[in-house]
Amino acid sequence: MWICIINAFGRFEKRTVFMSLLVAFAAGSAAYHPAAWLNTLFLDTIGIEMNAVNLPRSATAAYSAFVGINEEFLKCLITFLIIKDSKNYETPVQGYIYAASAGLGFALLENIYYLKGLNTEMLLMRLCISTPLHISLALIWAAGINAAKFARCGFLQCAAGYIFVSAALHSTYNYQAIYAGSISESAVKTLTVLSVTIITAFFFIRHHKNR
Repeated sequence: MWICIINAFGRFEKRTVFMSLLVAFAAGSAAYHPAAWLNTLFLDTIGIEMNAVNLPRSATAAYSAFVGINEEFLKCLITFLIIKDSKNYETPVQGYIYAASAGLGFALLENIYYLKGLNTEMLLMRLCISTPLHISLALIWAAGINAAKFARCGFLQCAAGYIFVSAALHSTYNYQAIYAGSISESAVKTLTVLSVTIITAFFFIRHHKNR
């Protein structure tokens, strides 16, 4: 999916591909570790045990909402800080590519973490659904960092709305994944959220490309 995104925006440029790999590693890693720590701190603070059976819906909703906001904000902020002054960030197209790279890097680290705790079915579901979800969510807030870069407004002023949309979709995905009664139910519901996220992402991309 990542390669398709680069190809969809135009020809492969060596400097863009190199920068994309750098962002995937740097932004993905720099966002993942504090995000994971804050997610754990949130669970400990409010006394939620995510492995508990029959977890209350309110607890699931609270955790899902926090993770969505926490992860999307950190991914967006760190990606922007890394690329905003780069000579390889000269067009909005590059902003979308670098954001997708950050989403991919974050997802890969998350999947590595889950390798030791998930069965084969759940791991495959994460690879096939969660990874493209992170990329698609990043494409949404990429519109915000492009605005902050090229419209020269403040980061929060430009990006907050896009981060909110990404966080809302991410939170919905988390809730459906956690509270589903079975793997098949979880797959159907999370695929639905992924489809909506992809449509939303490409709506923003198309809108900004036509401006």
